This record gives sequence, C-alpha cells and structure tokens, in this order.
Amino acid sequence: MRNPPVVQISLIQLAVVLLAVVALEFTLGRVIALSALLGGALSVVPNLYFGLRAFELLGPNRGKIRGARASQRAVGSFYRAETGKFVMTLVGFALVFISVKTLNPAVLFISYGLCVILQWILVARLHTKG
Repeated sequence: MRNPPVVQISLIQLAVVLLAVVALEFTLGRVIALSALLGGALSVVPNLYFGLRAFELLGPNRGKIRGARASQRAVGSFYRAETGKFVMTLVGFALVFISVKTLNPAVLFISYGLCVILQWILVARLHTKG
C-alpha cells in the first residue's frame, strides 16, 4: 500500500495561498493579504495534521497500519485525527479573532472556504490518477 499524498496536497494548497497572498498584497493591501493568509493557514495546517495523524505518518505508531488486522486501529486513528483537526481549527479561529486586530473576516472565511474546496479538488484529482 502506498502512502497517501497528504503532504503533497498541503504543499500545493500552501503554494496557492502564498501566490494569492502576494497578489492581494500588491493589489488590495496588507489587511486583505493577511486575512487571506490566515484563512488559508487555518485550513492547511489542521488538514496536514489530519492526514499525517490519520495515516499514522506522525506519532508513536508511525507507519504501523498495515493489513486487515489493523482495521480497528485505523478507524481509531481516523477518529483521533478528525478530533485533533476540529480542535486545531476551533482554537486557530479563536486565536486569530482574539489576537489579530486588523482583520477582514469576510476574506478570512472566503480564503478558508476556497482552501477546503481546493483540497477536495486535489484529493479527487490525485485519487483518479492513482
């Protein structure tokens, strides 16, 4: 079984976010660019954590999910990964709204949403390739 492309997907998302942030910095200003960067980061970082944790590419059981007997452990791993991703996302949004004074919430949420959609597209595209 080959490893899932979780890191590749996150790097592509990060590259798209950074390109958009640079373009926004030059066209619409720093507040819009920062809001877009934070929205993208709030999507990319928890998703990367989820992928690494769910497929046990991160943590104490690194790379040990193999074979039919490991199916229960794999399900547990996915639940723990999803819980961690959810908590990271909630805490991330809370920290951004508490600590960043100059923020455009609409751009933050739009950037977050576009990153989620980009992830769906990348997963579908890479899944049909392999």
